[in-house]
Amino acid sequence: MDADLIEEQQLVCEEFGSAYRAVKETDTVAIALQTLNKEPVVGLRKLPDDNNVSWFIYGGELDASEDFFELISVKELMKEFPEALPYLALDTGYRFMIDSDDYEDVWKEGDEA
Repeated sequence: MDADLIEEQQLVCEEFGSAYRAVKETDTVAIALQTLNKEPVVGLRKLPDDNNVSWFIYGGELDASEDFFELISVKELMKEFPEALPYLALDTGYRFMIDSDDYEDVWKEGDEA
């Protein structure tokens, strides 16, 4: 990842009180590509699962179906949905919500008011 993106990720972490957890281009994220045209787009970071996936990104409403998410690398995410990249270094338990009108919300689960 380029230095500008890493700096942007560090600033996001600082702004929202998160530890910085670096990601690599080869890391895997679960994304519902077919939903990215829906708003808002939500991302949540959990503890890594069996596939070493910790980020789940989708648009609109979460669906429990088994084929809702597909696994892609962070490098592929750069092409498919670069808007998520600034948030990927947030710590476990963090969520983000964004839309095309520049709405942004970031919080840690359990810290909601």
